[in-house]
Amino acid sequence: MQLAVATGACAGGPPVVKETNAVVNELETATDVHPCTGQPAQWTIFNNGTIRFTAFADGTIHFTGLLHLTLVIDLLDPVTGLPDGTPDATGTATDAFEGNGALNEDGTAFGKGEQSFALNGRGTNTDGARVNFHLSGHHLCHSGEAAGATHKHRCLVTSSSNDTATLVRLASRHDEVAV
Repeated sequence: MQLAVATGACAGGPPVVKETNAVVNELETATDVHPCTGQPAQWTIFNNGTIRFTAFADGTIHFTGLLHLTLVIDLLDPVTGLPDGTPDATGTATDAFEGNGALNEDGTAFGKGEQSFALNGRGTNTDGARVNFHLSGHHLCHSGEAAGATHKHRCLVTSSSNDTATLVRLASRHDEVAV
């Protein structure tokens, strides 16, 4: 894969834009799920880290990022679909991500491209249980269509009462689509 990236960079010519951006206490709020229970939740995230971006004359790009996150997870009420404002889990995580190729700013593609991420975190639920989670994904795309994707999710919960570790969810989803 490294050879393909290097070849693509040479084919695109020298960089026309090359930026490094520091991210400091950037607030992000997103609706997702609790990483170990799958329950819908609001995530409040404070991001800190670095994002590097390079654009080439042919319109292709390369980007990498490494962010350190402080997380607050608030489960959504099943009736209203809204968070109650009381954190159900808190913790930290590291988010590493990258992308290459003919990608648009919104994540779609105008040609061949790829993106991947790995999110590793740990935290504590309000009942005192410790959680460790790993989420990762790799996406291939071609002219706006997904060419293939792999996602993996793992979570380990350790009870606060007896320090017994339980693998709550170990799931892999592979969605392969031919180009």
